Amino acid sequence: MDALLTQVLDCVQRPVTVRWTESTLTPAQDAVLEQECAGPSDFDQIESRKTFHAHYKAGRIQPLVRTCFVGEDLVGTVVALLADSAEAQDIPWDLWGCVLALFKKRNPYTVYFCAHPAARQFPHPSRLTQPLHINGGYTYPCSHEAIVIYRAEDATRVLIHELFHAACSDDPSQGLEQREAETEAWAELFWCGFMACASLGDLKSLRSLVKRQATWMVSQNGRLARGHHVAPGPQGFPWRYTEGKEAVWRRWGLLQGAVQGHPVDSLRLTFPPTAAMKKFYGVRATSTIL
Repeated sequence: MDALLTQVLDCVQRPVTVRWTESTLTPAQDAVLEQECAGPSDFDQIESRKTFHAHYKAGRIQPLVRTCFVGEDLVGTVVALLADSAEAQDIPWDLWGCVLALFKKRNPYTVYFCAHPAARQFPHPSRLTQPLHINGGYTYPCSHEAIVIYRAEDATRVLIHELFHAACSDDPSQGLEQREAETEAWAELFWCGFMACASLGDLKSLRSLVKRQATWMVSQNGRLARGHHVAPGPQGFPWRYTEGKEAVWRRWGLLQGAVQGHPVDSLRLTFPPTAAMKKFYGVRATSTIL
């Protein structure tokens, strides 16, 4: 386990200085925004993209566009549709820049962020979990052109998850559900790595946060199972985000010390970040994006 955690720390602690600059929406980005937001989606059941795009087209929202550089290299652009311009303070820009830099490829990534406030919540008793309860983004494998995040809560973890896909990390020998489970397992582990940087950033800190995340994970999955909220079998939704990713962490030896039954009242997939983490990454105490 420690060898894996050390590798994660080496990745998230690579010395990098990011620089964000204000930009404007290009016609090409506007076209992608139109394409991604106008059509229906099986996953965006809260209709975040449609709603925010309609507000933008009606002139009620102005896109916030920022480009991220490492040195002279452009690593990514974020196009954010925010209900309130003050919500720009809720985005951990330096952290998002480091995440983009971690996955840097020849072509910079473009992230479209509709910061819908809907929280991830458990279904009503005896109802199955649906995408509206848990999903928050999507992208296309090996594509840098459109990473779409359509929920504010837990958006940093979603960004990491989707960048794994965009950076061509998927194993083509695996089926879709297993690929998603593997990707989610990595995303949550790397999220813990970045959160460890908010304290001492050492192996002990990361071990502690991994244990905390493992407890959150198994307790959340236990509650879903007890409430019969998960369709049976690896093809049942949301296996990839629950039993599937938990099995990957078990294979990696990361569930040691996890305490099942810890109170969990949210379906965000990472444990709620602490006030110290939010302060370290420069976001408001009310921010849910970290």
